Amino acid sequence: KKEKIIGNALIELNKSIKTACKKIAAHSGEFRAEPVKIIAGKKSLTATYRESSCVFKISLGKVFFSPRLSTERLRIAGQIKEGEIVGALFAGVGPFPIVFAKKSPMKKAFAVELNPAAVKNMIENVKLNKVESKIEIFEGDVRKIAPEKLNGKCDRVVMPLPKGGEHFLKEAIGCIKPAGGIVHFYDFVQKEDMFSKTVEKIKTAAADRQRKAVILRKKKVRDFSPTTVQVVVDFKIE
Repeated sequence: KKEKIIGNALIELNKSIKTACKKIAAHSGEFRAEPVKIIAGKKSLTATYRESSCVFKISLGKVFFSPRLSTERLRIAGQIKEGEIVGALFAGVGPFPIVFAKKSPMKKAFAVELNPAAVKNMIENVKLNKVESKIEIFEGDVRKIAPEKLNGKCDRVVMPLPKGGEHFLKEAIGCIKPAGGIVHFYDFVQKEDMFSKTVEKIKTAAADRQRKAVILRKKKVRDFSPTTVQVVVDFKIE
């Protein structure tokens, strides 16, 4: 009942906030969008977000975006070597490929995203950050785009799908060059057994592609609920 008072107070206390919104439902649907409604301020649902000297326009309520992976984006950017080709699957509004373009010596990133609203944001964000020459965007399903456009072309693949990434592991592995490369895989797991099932998924997917997976790093990224955590496993495909 006091949402308008709270919204106006937030705007008054922080001059950089122009609009206050309220979440009205959980992430849902194919695009993992989180519905919101404006409770105070300007009638706009386009947010401006800054991270690692990059700027992003985000259409709230239409796309999935999490600032919680900012540390991961910089960590991976620090590993990318001169001239690498990177596959950014489930690219969203472009945070992973754009941070890579600005903060690493990569040659190029292929960014794949299914959500048309996110693709529209990503196209604008690529221009805003002046990295058009380093990022090629594909709109569509990873299951279709990866085999057709990225097969055997990438030195590195990042796949930060919020949930269900294991269903696309074979496609991600298929993007890796015949000479080998690295995949960064994110998974939601139970706290009491954080890595064994994730590693099993990776090994199975690699075997299905007749490749070998070597685990390089396993780490908890963040807590998700009292019993669930998000983890990242970096593995090398040979």
